[in-house]
Amino acid sequence: MNMREPGTAAARMGALGPVRRRWPLRSYLIGLLVLFVATAVAGIGAGWVRARHDAVSAARTDAAVSADLAARQLDESLAIVRGTVDAVASSPGVAQVFADPAACRLAFTLGGSDDGHLDVLRPDGTVACSSRPPAGGEPADGYAGATWLPGAVRAPQAVAPVRDQRTGRPAYLVTAVIPGLGVAAAFVDLTALGAAAGKLFAGARHLEFLITTADAATVLTRWPDGLRWAGTPVRDTRLRAANDGTDVTGLPRLYGRAAVAGTGWQVFAGADRTAALAAADRLARHQSLIVALGLLAGLLATMVVQRRVTAPIGRLRTAVRTATASGDLDTTVAVAGPREVAELGAEFTALLATVGRELQERRRAEDAAREHERNYRQMFDASPNPVVLFDADTLDIVAVNPAAETYYGRPAGTLLTMAYPQLQAPPEPGAEAGWDAPSEPVERDRPQRHVKRDGTVTEVSVTTYLTSFAGRKARCAVVTDVTEREHLQRRLRQSDRLESLGQLAAGVAHDFNNLLGIINGYASMAAADLAPLAAADPALRTLHADLTEIVAAGDRATALTRQLLSFARADPAPETRTLDLNTVIADLDTLLRRALGEDVTLVMQLAPRPWPIRADPGRLEQVLINLAVNARDAMPGGGTLTIETAPVTVDEHYTAQHPGVHTGRYMRLRVSDTGTGMSKETLERAFEPFFTTKPKGHGTGLGLATIYGIITQAGGHTQIYSEPGHGTTITALLPATGEDAEPDTTPAAQHRPGTGETILLVEDDDSLRAVTERVLRQSGYTVLSAGTVTEARDLAAAHPGIALLLTDVILPDMHGPALAAAHPGLPVVYLSGYTETILATRSTVPAGATLLTKPVSAHQLLHTVARVLDHANSPQPH
Repeated sequence: MNMREPGTAAARMGALGPVRRRWPLRSYLIGLLVLFVATAVAGIGAGWVRARHDAVSAARTDAAVSADLAARQLDESLAIVRGTVDAVASSPGVAQVFADPAACRLAFTLGGSDDGHLDVLRPDGTVACSSRPPAGGEPADGYAGATWLPGAVRAPQAVAPVRDQRTGRPAYLVTAVIPGLGVAAAFVDLTALGAAAGKLFAGARHLEFLITTADAATVLTRWPDGLRWAGTPVRDTRLRAANDGTDVTGLPRLYGRAAVAGTGWQVFAGADRTAALAAADRLARHQSLIVALGLLAGLLATMVVQRRVTAPIGRLRTAVRTATASGDLDTTVAVAGPREVAELGAEFTALLATVGRELQERRRAEDAAREHERNYRQMFDASPNPVVLFDADTLDIVAVNPAAETYYGRPAGTLLTMAYPQLQAPPEPGAEAGWDAPSEPVERDRPQRHVKRDGTVTEVSVTTYLTSFAGRKARCAVVTDVTEREHLQRRLRQSDRLESLGQLAAGVAHDFNNLLGIINGYASMAAADLAPLAAADPALRTLHADLTEIVAAGDRATALTRQLLSFARADPAPETRTLDLNTVIADLDTLLRRALGEDVTLVMQLAPRPWPIRADPGRLEQVLINLAVNARDAMPGGGTLTIETAPVTVDEHYTAQHPGVHTGRYMRLRVSDTGTGMSKETLERAFEPFFTTKPKGHGTGLGLATIYGIITQAGGHTQIYSEPGHGTTITALLPATGEDAEPDTTPAAQHRPGTGETILLVEDDDSLRAVTERVLRQSGYTVLSAGTVTEARDLAAAHPGIALLLTDVILPDMHGPALAAAHPGLPVVYLSGYTETILATRSTVPAGATLLTKPVSAHQLLHTVARVLDHANSPQPH
């Protein structure tokens, strides 16, 4: 580019268009000065208002503090008066005053000679004794005819204001009855009380003090001029004590208020409002003078700046116009004037030279941008992931790559007519609809659900970033299909959550079992002891029935903990044997149909040649019954329950989709209903213990949790499929075995009573140890009880004839197996709130040991003890 080409620069500068006419510098300076003055005036005004506010607040605070101090002083003084009157009335020597007036020795003062006086009066009002010497002109009959006297003879009085008949001044009267003799009365001069408060607490503000009755209806005294206002009704004065009020004379005052605790009197302390605001007004006048001087200085400064700056800037404007018109961008623009104006001319010279260089650099940048766009387009088209470019404002799709056409099953022409949110699947119930635009320039791995042309919904992870397309702001979305990964992670999370809940359930059941052992043991023994006596005594029959209900409730609680342990796969070792699954289902046919009722049709589709499985038949029956009851509750209007069995072989593909399942042969048990179905949220928590969607009181929430625990403990796998309105299908896979099915041969449990054998019982729970010892003693055994291993060792050393060790597994100072190891050859029965499965995992109990899981019934305990003792006493083969 020829930087000296005539007319080029001028044309370019002219392309900017005419410059809008603006105000001259002089106007800006004047405006700045006006702004300064306005700001100063506003500041002065705000400061004046604030100063007045602070002055009012300070005056009110001082008044409130003084009122409070005066109220406390009054309360203390009046309390002294009341105490003095009571002391005189109860004095043993007061009776002498009535018999001999010469014995009068009363003295009374609250700090001044005119505060009041203390009198001892006869019932007729005459003065028997007084702290005030009689003065001329006083009535000879004392207080005869006083309105307060009849009441004072009967009961103590505290009245204000009253007229003191001896002094003629308003007073506070306090009386106390002298039984059988008369009245002790104190007269406190109210005018003196007000004057004392003013002298003590008026302070530098010369506060006014006004004391009224508790209802603030009558003036008791005032300082100053207390005698004038005593006894005056407040409504007859100009007193307005609230906010900016006035005193009784109409003078503006700022009041503080407090109450005298012993009497409820109201004490008002008022500060002169005019005096309080005088300092704030003086400050405002001084500040106004300062602003006026500042305004004058500003006017002079404006004149100087205008002459020193405006003229040089005009010369600079002329020089720039000349350089622009000639097109000579390399020219030097030099002007005289202040340093800043001269530097501005030099900077403008450098600017003109820079413009020429930047024009050349811009052309090179445009060439590089076109090359970059070609490379980007190649990467865009070759990406294996779907890439969608959409407008950042309208969300309309503006470009897609071939991978996006293939993934969504739509040609580019169709996709370009859509908006990006249309690629998303409809929101699930409860989820927010619409597109939530990212707040950051780059957003990574946002989870979304997209829908293809054939309706397939996929889980995707979308990374978007801001870019530009065809001159407008756009977002580029790179889509990654994570459907399979999300499916696997969801299953893993559910499995981990159920595992954690199982561990929690096992721990709760352990502690609960100890308590149940105590409750069931004592209740069973008490019921057995009362049974012979209850037949003849109605009261004992009622008590026996109550105990029977406690035992039944304990049994139900025990069953509940068994269900918890089944969910945790930590219940006592199941009694497994080889079974024919079809036979177990067929044997339950009648029971299931009775449980389902007439409105539900039961359909069985059993495999013709089932593979044998190894499981606990009782628990398998529990699974079927729980499933049937759940299905019945899900079909309140009736429906169909289908039970299917089939032999299946699980391969690696299935195990990859279902964590926790191993390859091999399984018998599949599938139970389907036509009920209401479950939502996705309910499915996520279906196997959690105590989770239920049934109304309160219609289920424990342990049904499916127990099924999950039983199937998992048997080495199987449980899965639920359900949709709202389309019923539920629960599938259980049970490992098949090559063994033949075994018959049910469960022997009847019996036990013999003890014959005095000595049993060493070691249990750290005092209550559980006591009930276990009682059960054993009642059955004929000799019991040595210990709460720790140390105690047990001492007992074993002192009693060598111990026949059996009955010990808890987990003890405070040492485990039970360690105690048993110290006495080899001694038969051992272990007790634990933990189950055999958990203890075996922790290697706590030796393999093959006899373990009773708490809570243990008396029958189970005695049967096990007798069996172990009989085995130990039987001849052993050599």
